[in-house]
Amino acid sequence: MNSARIFAVALCLLANQAAAQTLVLVSDLNGRYGSTEYSPRVAVAAESIVKRRPDVVISVGDMVAGQRKPLLEAPQLDQMWRGFNQVFADPLAAAGIPLVVTPGNHDGSAFPDFGLERQHFEQQWSGRQGGLELLPGSQWPRRYAARVEGVLLLSFDGTLPGSLPDSERGFVEDMLEQYAEPDGKTIVFSHLPMWPLARGREKEILNDRRLLDLLHRHGVDVYASGHHHFHYAGMDDHGMIHLAVGALGGNVRQSTSGGVRQPHSYASIDFDRGTPEIRSYAAPDFHGTIDQSTLPSSIEGPLGRLQKIEAAAY
Repeated sequence: MNSARIFAVALCLLANQAAAQTLVLVSDLNGRYGSTEYSPRVAVAAESIVKRRPDVVISVGDMVAGQRKPLLEAPQLDQMWRGFNQVFADPLAAAGIPLVVTPGNHDGSAFPDFGLERQHFEQQWSGRQGGLELLPGSQWPRRYAARVEGVLLLSFDGTLPGSLPDSERGFVEDMLEQYAEPDGKTIVFSHLPMWPLARGREKEILNDRRLLDLLHRHGVDVYASGHHHFHYAGMDDHGMIHLAVGALGGNVRQSTSGGVRQPHSYASIDFDRGTPEIRSYAAPDFHGTIDQSTLPSSIEGPLGRLQKIEAAAY
């Protein structure tokens, strides 16, 4: 797909939306392994998000600092979640802004060794749907579907590199078959990206052609992820946007092609004019945005090429 075609698709994608929708996406808020405290910028980000009044905030994983060995025990896990709630979740709740989640490797890993952490993830979010109505077939908080102002949100458990288990891919397919609408807008999200975005994490991706084909077949507009601590918005050769959300906690990374390290950030998707405006608000105050010119023009991976979206508003 040439650049002119990519530009045209980006302008037309997700059009015909009747009402304004703004979604904020955050990822990788945790500090070092086992930490119960957060960088002050996480609280600053929460304050910034509250001022923007999005329709929903989506966490694409790693809200607390688990996946540590020796394994963390229940009191430590509870303390970490209290810290997250105090710094980030509670301010959103007080402002009436829904927060929905998907597991990450540091808060709900599917690796068997971290079963207790996964259990605490599910306990922590049980009954906390942020006022959203989940669609039948949902298995909150690990995988589910909901609608927000006409946009279908679909979360699945993507914490293990490689191909998804058949049961997980089957869940995605079942929910898309039931709820994706030909003229509707659909955002699918989990923790791992499908493309190698950041140095040092090239193999930590969902290298799953069957999953990608499934999303294309059902007309998914955006696949959002975290984990690589690197913001990027690119389009694959079927016109689907891949939005990698930058980190709010921990370290930031270089792209696989090198270059400067990004600032910490969170992302937003705005449908106010019917077409998506994707921004990444940068620390320290989250007023400015990441300079698009610093992003690679394209990123290669086992599933093909992502082309940077020139039409996105940064």
